[in-house]
Amino acid sequence: MKFHSPMIIVNNIESSKRFYHDILYEEIVQDLGNYVVFAGGFSMMTREQWNAFTNDAPAGGNDGHCFELYFEEDDLDDFVKRIEENADIKQFTEFQEATWGQRTIRFLDPDEHVIEVSESMEAVVIRLLSSGMTARAASEKSMMPMAFVERCADRLDTRR
Repeated sequence: MKFHSPMIIVNNIESSKRFYHDILYEEIVQDLGNYVVFAGGFSMMTREQWNAFTNDAPAGGNDGHCFELYFEEDDLDDFVKRIEENADIKQFTEFQEATWGQRTIRFLDPDEHVIEVSESMEAVVIRLLSSGMTARAASEKSMMPMAFVERCADRLDTRR
């Protein structure tokens, strides 16, 4: 057996499709009306369809904060600006930088599932190296092995 993909349950599938397509640029690969599959490896189903399949009663309260969907965006500054300018998006956490250098923002989808968008660790290391940090210091800060940092440095050199 192998894990295939997560599926989220949504109240309004049209609103959720727009959110994931327009905000997170997820490509819809299959749309069956009450069930949608995205190229990014996850799907969504209407709460009504879910309840019909499972005989599950809607959970009380907000049940969307028990997990998050994680995305990576290397041009995080531009993405964060777009999120902050969109009054329809409710932020869950402020734009922040972890101690290992990775920058992140968390916000809520239309059903209040937590969405995290962070830089890839490659982008983190390249940003650290571009700021003048030595490879050893970037490795220590990011907790990435020196071999990873050196590959990032090679990529950075080819961009210059």
